[in-house]
Amino acid sequence: MKEKHAKVIGKFGCKGYDTFGPFKLVGGIAKGHPNEKDLEAAVNFMAELQS
Repeated sequence: MKEKHAKVIGKFGCKGYDTFGPFKLVGGIAKGHPNEKDLEAAVNFMAELQS
């Protein structure tokens, strides 16, 4: 971002299905994510940035 002289104007995060390392032994964590609710939250976040 510094090379492109970009500025951070917001951050968004959500759970994601993870099977890395020890999580694989238990079948992963956050199954079913991102889900519809997460995607809707992302769309709302982008809409707020555009206004």
